[in-house]
Amino acid sequence: METTKRTFPLRIDDNVAIWTEFKELTLRYNCLSLGEGAPGHNPPQFLVDNLVKAIEEGHNQYSRVMGIPELNKKIADVYGKKLGRDINWMTEIFVSAGANSAINSIILGIIDPKGGDEVVVFEPCFPQYQDHVQMANARYVPVPLDYKEGKWSFSKETFRAALNERTKILILNNAHNPTGKLFTLEELTTISAILKDFPNVIVLSDDVYEYLTYDGKHSIMFASLPDTFNKTVSVFSGGKLFSATGWKVGWAIGPADIINAASVISTTTIYCVNAPAQVAMGRCLGDVIETQRFKEEGVSYVQHTRKEFEIVRNYMIEELQRAPIDLELTPLPCESGFFVMVDISKAICKIPTRFLESHDYEILEEGQTPVSKNRVFIEGRVPYDLAFCRWMAVERGVIMMPNSLFYNKESPYRIDTLVRLSICKGYELSVWAVQRIKGKQKTE
Repeated sequence: METTKRTFPLRIDDNVAIWTEFKELTLRYNCLSLGEGAPGHNPPQFLVDNLVKAIEEGHNQYSRVMGIPELNKKIADVYGKKLGRDINWMTEIFVSAGANSAINSIILGIIDPKGGDEVVVFEPCFPQYQDHVQMANARYVPVPLDYKEGKWSFSKETFRAALNERTKILILNNAHNPTGKLFTLEELTTISAILKDFPNVIVLSDDVYEYLTYDGKHSIMFASLPDTFNKTVSVFSGGKLFSATGWKVGWAIGPADIINAASVISTTTIYCVNAPAQVAMGRCLGDVIETQRFKEEGVSYVQHTRKEFEIVRNYMIEELQRAPIDLELTPLPCESGFFVMVDISKAICKIPTRFLESHDYEILEEGQTPVSKNRVFIEGRVPYDLAFCRWMAVERGVIMMPNSLFYNKESPYRIDTLVRLSICKGYELSVWAVQRIKGKQKTE
């Protein structure tokens, strides 16, 4: 039987997903995973208690397709304060099966399916952006974030040059994955000013890491800038906010016409979202952000989580800077999010040849089947970051993600000398993983 021709030709992992390969490596080599953004701790007990209560109360059937009123009203209240405006809970909010699903629905709701529209994205970026753009039959246009003088930044000239009359969406991820960058007020103001010359562009503001900011810094929502709300759809993640990523509850806030179009798509694909989880999050949304009573620490749950991740971030950066002489690594500053980036440029020369020269890098025992492998090349060679990550998985038992995953394969801006490590897995696992990276523990 011949299957669909709808594929994702621009994905750097278009033959075998890098995620698939590294899942198999995790199992085969007993790896500790610093690869994915899933917290290593459970959601707060007050959320779990409210979930159980919602189930017992009978919230177990189909719900309002744009979101249960109890949750939508709370979203309108909490984010209305942040945006400094009244939000209509019925028409300017829709709840989806996670932020990623919301992003897909928004893009499909805006882009002309006949083709010709363009979507501008800052790279490196969350890989699924590429899939959503291609699924919508739009053209993906990257703008590079460059790391210079200790920070990530973009060129105003390059950004402006990426825009034209065909541009329909700018995807703006702040706080940013994978770099951990926080866009400054000056940068956001610059983006807003440039977009005034392109009035048909909608900003899809991916704000899923909004509260995970470090060193006393804060994330600025693009929709909070003057005269931006009516041209912005902001996306948020209940899963990341509550450390419950498997519950798959997210929401979007924006102009009623765009929210309606996106909700039509969402209704077609998922119909409605987990009802008891919506009720639980609606009852806890204010508490998780504002109530200063978590674990008798005098802080909110968000503040507690931020502190825990910041401790791990600081440990990783400090320890990896003291890595052995044979593995010189340079962690980059991390202002936000689930991850820290590490420069491996000075360690490339230490990668065993078999990882650099071929995608068939495993030394297999008789009868053993190789793991599924991505076979992407950059300029005719195995990407350095992919080779490094495979080496770390096979010989040191740690999973991390190559930076080249976060670009499409035709992008001229790809950097393959960085890797991404998760800081959300908990202190104990992180210490163990760092010691493995430094070669101090075996992988039994």
